[in-house]
Amino acid sequence: MLKELLVFTEYITAFKDVCLSIAAITTAFVAISGLKSWQKELQGKADFEVARGLIRATYKLRDELTYSRSPFTSANEFPDGYDPLNKTAEKEAEAWAYVFTNRWKPIAEAIQEFEAQTLEAEALWGNGIKNIAFELRRCSRTLRAAMEAMVSNTARDGEAFKSDKEFGDKIKSEIWLGWGGSKAKDELGDKILEAVENIEKELRPHLKRN
Repeated sequence: MLKELLVFTEYITAFKDVCLSIAAITTAFVAISGLKSWQKELQGKADFEVARGLIRATYKLRDELTYSRSPFTSANEFPDGYDPLNKTAEKEAEAWAYVFTNRWKPIAEAIQEFEAQTLEAEALWGNGIKNIAFELRRCSRTLRAAMEAMVSNTARDGEAFKSDKEFGDKIKSEIWLGWGGSKAKDELGDKILEAVENIEKELRPHLKRN
């Protein structure tokens, strides 16, 4: 009887050990699953926040580029003392440099934020997003170069554009939206829209959260 009791006790102990092992394995499995789910949630949140920051910066830069290309230039945009009826090529060039500098300032601020957001996105997703974002940055450089070319031509009393009318028209169409009439092609505007659309397409999956 004592022997049978000892055997029974051993069985109980062994069964208890098996149950404890199963419980430990189950606990570990649940913990690992929970950790993976938590990591996935954190990754999804990080992707969403970075994507949202970049798309906001993208729209801000797009809008500032559009505003700066307004064909209407008010008298208030020119420096104090500028007289359009009594001017020299040098004075007119200085006046337009003043206008373009002020129009460029909000673009420069938008570019700074755009590049900062692009760096965060690159850290998460690699060079692909950086290459896509660069196209919008290239559009900004095109506008800046056109402004500088316009000032340089004005300082030369328009000689550069007179000798190459096609080049002059191209520069003016890059600076001013709608230059050449309603039938004119806005190549820079189209490139800006395309660059924005490509960024939107890349970010759209990251902006979808359950």
